[in-house]
Amino acid sequence: MALLGFSWDIPVLVEEVFFGLAAGLFIIAALLSLRGQANNTMIIRFGYIGAAVLSILGLVILVAELGRPERAAYAINNLLILGTSVMSRTVPVLLAFTVLSVIVLLFWTMPSKAVKVRRVFEVVGLASAFPAGMQAGILLMAASKRPLWNTPILPYLYLFTGILAAIGLYGIVLSRTRTSYEKNLSLLSSMTYYSVFLIIVSALATVVHLVAVEVPEAVLTLFANPFPLAAPTFLIGYILVGLVFPAAHAYLAYAAKEPLSRNIMLRFYISLIIGAVALRASFLYAGQLYFR
Repeated sequence: MALLGFSWDIPVLVEEVFFGLAAGLFIIAALLSLRGQANNTMIIRFGYIGAAVLSILGLVILVAELGRPERAAYAINNLLILGTSVMSRTVPVLLAFTVLSVIVLLFWTMPSKAVKVRRVFEVVGLASAFPAGMQAGILLMAASKRPLWNTPILPYLYLFTGILAAIGLYGIVLSRTRTSYEKNLSLLSSMTYYSVFLIIVSALATVVHLVAVEVPEAVLTLFANPFPLAAPTFLIGYILVGLVFPAAHAYLAYAAKEPLSRNIMLRFYISLIIGAVALRASFLYAGQLYFR
């Protein structure tokens, strides 16, 4: 049953969050691995485990959302024969990313074995992780009767939020104890820097996206529509929780005295995950407030 009449609802949100987070985890793990971060073996393996598990769960939810398992096979077959459906184009991307995530994880059960072959799969997996992280945005962008989603900026917003959520999860794992936090402070500082950069880029991309929407009424709906969820969905969910909340925690982290407080940083990492989910949920529901 759809929530309050929304046709794109909780299963879609969960599936896109899982794949977005899986892609973000894989991207960061692959970059660490390919840069030869031998001292980060534990966190790289964690990233690949998370990517494999979440992508498998995402596929299960996707098949369940399609209604019947054979519809997933039909979507892939439709791509091979016709290639006309956006779903048919994106399902094979998600399937390929899931398979590559599992293969790379198997290599990392014995990280010293077949390193050159493993790196080939990591590079190919990295190439598949970016479109997998953008898949939800591509799918929404193709919904022609939902003008708020119809700009080429949206897939990149989804990619950024997936990476931000992954940074938050990595940060929580690396900060699980004070000893672990102090040992990984250099890596955590680097990830914090990139997360602040991505928050700024996401905010700017949001402005560009709203300006690029071809139907002004769809944007005005976010601020002036009497629909009871219009303001909470976008103003509170997207702007306050999705952008301002993690940005405020980033400011607190950078304004704090050295060495950085573990508690402050933990709150920052948690805010990244909450913000990323809020951004995705807000855009999913806000885009359905105006129907053309």
